Formats: sequence, structure tokens, C-alpha cells
Amino acid sequence: MALAAHKFESALNAGKTAPMRVLVVDDDPIYRETSRMFLSMYGRQVTLAENGTQGIARASEADFDVMICDLEMPDMTGLEVIATVKQMQRHRDLPIIMVTSRDDAMAIDRAFELGASSFVVKPVNWTLLDHYVRFVRRAAENEITARRAHQDAEMLSRTKDNLLAVVRHEMKTPLSAIVGFTKLAVEAQASGDVSALKERLDFVRESGERLLASFTDMAAYSDLISHRFEFHPERIAAAWIVGEVLDHRSRKVIGRGVSLESHEDCRDCFINADQTLLSSALVRLVDNALIHATDATRIDITAAAAPDNQVAFTVRDDGAGMSPERIASCLAPFSQDNMTLSRKSEGLGLGLPIVVEIARLHGGKLTMTSDVGKGTEVTITVPRL
Repeated sequence: MALAAHKFESALNAGKTAPMRVLVVDDDPIYRETSRMFLSMYGRQVTLAENGTQGIARASEADFDVMICDLEMPDMTGLEVIATVKQMQRHRDLPIIMVTSRDDAMAIDRAFELGASSFVVKPVNWTLLDHYVRFVRRAAENEITARRAHQDAEMLSRTKDNLLAVVRHEMKTPLSAIVGFTKLAVEAQASGDVSALKERLDFVRESGERLLASFTDMAAYSDLISHRFEFHPERIAAAWIVGEVLDHRSRKVIGRGVSLESHEDCRDCFINADQTLLSSALVRLVDNALIHATDATRIDITAAAAPDNQVAFTVRDDGAGMSPERIASCLAPFSQDNMTLSRKSEGLGLGLPIVVEIARLHGGKLTMTSDVGKGTEVTITVPRL
């Protein structure tokens, strides 16, 4: 009756979550099969290995949630198995229960140093084996959660420091300009110098626009990541989006020697998108290319059918480009690299992170490739209707 009850409980649990995968490494066939029987009663998916070499091979071929490893085996000791498995990237966080028949505190201490999580002594109390398995798995998950929380906290702290540094610069510079040029404008007005007055008021206006743009970017990014952004998707042609972006930015290239062209390889492609939001994302990509463009730079905007029933919007330029190492940094909000770029282009360096969030909002993604001296290609891929 007890065995039937365990099987019934296992069936219920199997319908709720994926079975826990357990690798048992032991040279004793009786212990291997008994481990399989008792763990299977609780719905565990058990893989057996009859020696250390086979255990390492099994671990290299598949993912496991827990490993049970005998410390004393003829071909390879359990300590060697633990050390080898823990070096595998896929099993860096794998909880390992060591099994020993010796009263060898030094071996147990060494196993813990190599990454073991717990131990049991032979003869094994089989009725408690699954409790050991669940305990070490839960402890490992808690450790992973705590480590990730710590990493997130560190990243948040770095982001905060970067944010304060860049905001201080981006707010102070235009505010200082507004104050300074306002004083000069007053002097020009008092002297009746209309030309100087107009020039200084233009500087005040430009500084105010820069300040407003920074606040707008911060508000937009905050709304996007907190899901407060108003999203109004509708059926729209991909070619129409490209045409709208070209109309918006054609005036910016006049007199600069920069070529801005559009190509629609998907005239019958339709998507479910927020027209204003998606267009603004592509405009940001074009603006980013224009910021770093030189004379004779060519910028192409394309919409094309992509695999898996997707539509790809691509902004490609043959400008200065960047190293692959900098791409990830450029996509991170308030990163040091974004701060460096913003010193050249002004702003908070939130342009690309905002585009990433807009792509996600549309159920898509952003990819970016670049080569130094050859140019950059940024693609937003969204589902096709």
C-alpha cells in the first residue's frame, strides 16, 4: 500500500512540475538499483553510472538536478569525480551528495572543499534518501537565488552610481549654459545688440532642449521597464514604418554628405505594432548612426521578411563601427560605455536601451553587430501577421 501511495503521489507531482533528475554514481550494483527504486517512488528521473568514468560521461551529456556519488570506487575516486563534474559549466551549481562507508573525516572535508553539498554514510537509510535529495536541491536553489540577488544589488548600485554621475553632467552643463547665456542676453538687450541677443537666446533654447531631451529619455525608459507605457498596437505595413522614418530624418542629412536610403523587401508584410513607438525606435537608431557619421557615410533602413514568421527592421551604416566587446555595454542603461558615448553625442546614453525595451514590448528583440572601420548593423525583429 505504501508503494502504491508513493506512486500515486509521484503521478500527481509529475503533472505539476518536471521530475527531478538525479545522477547516481556507485560501483555497487545493489546500491545503484536500490537508489533507483526508492527515488523513482517519489517521481525522480534517475540515471545510473557504474563507475567514476561513466559518471563523468553521463554528467557531460545531460543536465541534472542532484548527483549522488560514492567516494570509494575502483577506477576513479569520488573526490576525482566531484572535482571534474564541478569544473563543468553546466554543473557549476549542481548539489552533490557523497556516499561513504568509512569514518574518514578528512575525505569528507576534502569533498566539501571540492564542492560537495552533503553526505550520507553506508548503510544508507533508504526511506530518508529522497529527503536528502530534496534538501540539498532546495539549499542549492536558495544559494543560487541569494547569489543572484547579491549580483543584482551590486549591478543596481553600479547603475545608481553611473546614473548619478551622468545625470550630474547632463543636468549641470545645460543649466549652467542657460544661466550664463541668460545673463549675456540681458546685457545684449541693454546695449541694444539685437544680433547678439538672438544668438544668446538661441543658446538658451538649445540648452533647454537638451535638458528636456534628457528628462524625456529618463521618463520613457522608466515607463517602459515598469510597464507604465501606453501601448496601442494596430495592424500596419512594415514598409509604411520605414517610409515614415525616412520622411522624419531626410532633412537631417541635407548638406552633410550623408546618404540615407530605405529599402522594402517585404511590401506585403504586416505587423501588429504601435506605429508611433516602433517608428520612434527606428528614428533613434538612425539618429545614433548620424551622430557618429562622417562625410560620405551611407545609412540604409530596410524591412524584410525573416525566419520563423518574423519581420526584421534593420538600420545599417558604413561608419566607424565598434569592437564586439563594446556592444553589450552600449545596450546596457547608464553603462560606462554609454556614458562615454554620451559625452560625444550628449544625452544619457539611453537611446539603445530604450529601443531594446520597445522591441520587447512588441514581442521581438534587438540584435547588434559591428566591425571597427566597417560600420554597424542594428536589427529589430518582430512577429509578422
